Amino acid sequence: MPRPWRVRYAGAKYHLTVRGNGRAAVFLAPDDYARFLEQLDAALEADGVILYAYVLMPNHFHLFVETPLGNVQRFMQRLNTAYSMYFRFKHGRPGHCFQGRYGAKLVAGDRYILGLTRYIHLNPIQVKGLESSPADSRRDVLRGQVYSSYRGYAGLADPESRVDYRWLAIMGCRSDRGNRRAYRGFVEAMLGQGDDWFLDEIGKSRYAIGDEPFREATEDTLQHKRMERTVTGDIVWPEERRPALEVVAEEAADVLGVALSDVRVHGHRLGDRKALVVEWCCRLSDASQRAVALYVGYGSESAAGKARKRAQAALAQEPAFVAAEKKLLTRLTATRKKDRSANHAGAKSSF
Repeated sequence: MPRPWRVRYAGAKYHLTVRGNGRAAVFLAPDDYARFLEQLDAALEADGVILYAYVLMPNHFHLFVETPLGNVQRFMQRLNTAYSMYFRFKHGRPGHCFQGRYGAKLVAGDRYILGLTRYIHLNPIQVKGLESSPADSRRDVLRGQVYSSYRGYAGLADPESRVDYRWLAIMGCRSDRGNRRAYRGFVEAMLGQGDDWFLDEIGKSRYAIGDEPFREATEDTLQHKRMERTVTGDIVWPEERRPALEVVAEEAADVLGVALSDVRVHGHRLGDRKALVVEWCCRLSDASQRAVALYVGYGSESAAGKARKRAQAALAQEPAFVAAEKKLLTRLTATRKKDRSANHAGAKSSF
């Protein structure tokens, strides 16, 4: 069976799935889950990927992510390779840890995004032995999941720093607490019944989750490339290079309506807007968190880490900041395409 193709671009959102080889367990002890989460954190940081939801099951895991840099392949290679090396060494198991290539479906549309998070979070109760259990028992299992983003989404535990909760705003409540309570009801309403609507939706395409125009556009892109026979791998396979710190900082300040000189002055006068510049520079530029901290006038790397947590909380609660982030990504993507075209033109002229 041929490898499934990918459509990759900056800002793409994916439902990612990975299974153990031969459906064997890949998490055998609490230490395994903890190590995987450590390596997930490292991969998210290294590749500038946003994590929206996750669940770890004994023999597989689900992630819902966004790739601002269009680098899902690099992110998954980093994560799977690191954990596979650990698992083989820790448990003395040679050979492959994971089965084949990871699954990746593009996701678009608020309704489908919310449905996907519910599907991911309900995964732990969709196992043999629980299908016929009373709803209360299934609820206890669901709420007791430690290796899942559900507890943070549902207001049953403190939010995790690794998870971006911005999609809770779709619930439409006046407060963050209200959104989490509403989301809990949205998910747990499915305890006594199957989520037939979403199961039907994910079965409509091998490559995309979304409305019919989105699915058709994705399929058409793939079909066009197959007809051309010009690629043997993913539809997009660029060698991505992150923009310089100064470029991201200047664009970030501009979309927020503040002066970069004010951002770089030590202090908290700009509040969340300075924190957002720090978050975006750490996630999208070629600089380390320490370098960003020094650039914006913080005295330590830990101060930048705290600012990033404030920024992530602000993104989850303020639609205007989400819009600013999208505007920033659009600008950076346009700049990258322009630079790539210039490089290609220069290469042609040298022959």
